[in-house]
Amino acid sequence: MKSPARILLVEDDNDLREGLADYLRLSGLQVTEANCGMAFHRAVRSEHFDVAILDVNLPDISGFELAASIARDREHMGIIMLTARARHSDRIRGYTEGADLYLTKPVVAEELLLAVRNLVRRIGPSDPSPARPAKLSWKLNLRMRRLSASDGSSIDLTGREVLLVEQFAGLEGKPIPRHVLSDALRYGAANAESRGLDAALRRFRQKIIEAGLEPPLVSIQNIGIRFTDPLELA
Repeated sequence: MKSPARILLVEDDNDLREGLADYLRLSGLQVTEANCGMAFHRAVRSEHFDVAILDVNLPDISGFELAASIARDREHMGIIMLTARARHSDRIRGYTEGADLYLTKPVVAEELLLAVRNLVRRIGPSDPSPARPAKLSWKLNLRMRRLSASDGSSIDLTGREVLLVEQFAGLEGKPIPRHVLSDALRYGAANAESRGLDAALRRFRQKIIEAGLEPPLVSIQNIGIRFTDPLELA
């Protein structure tokens, strides 16, 4: 019996994502849901997918960038952009980054289903071998301003990013309150602290994602920020 097509649906609107996912599942597809770029990278590092359906405006990364990473690293995965951005320039960028189809919201679920089925039929089966586990260990070289992962990847950091990552060394996953991180990064008043810290975290996560890795920093509501993987100083 032929296995159902595996779909990765990346959409941060929970109601829309869940509604489309339910429809696709009822139509015989296997669907994994992701609400952000981090969840996307976590999924593709552990599972094989035939088609990715990507929103553009995600909270931590652009769907265009996710499309480019698929086109670069996963040639057998189809890409459908599903977005409210309907300008000609956005469509051109979507296809330039590797999209096979560019659909605008609101979309009829039946149309999306047919688009997925046609794309799966055209691209054919791909290698279902699972990707390597995502668990890594990290080493921060203070002098070189470089963060290295146990898989051989390395990321050059700014001085402030080094200061940010350094705070987590030796904590073994223990979270740090946001105000403590803000003080360590030398931000000022309360509003500026929040904006500055959020911007620093966003830039750091983006660098990790661009390296093809899952960012090891996660935010825990009302508690703080934690570094999820082992980290040591060099």
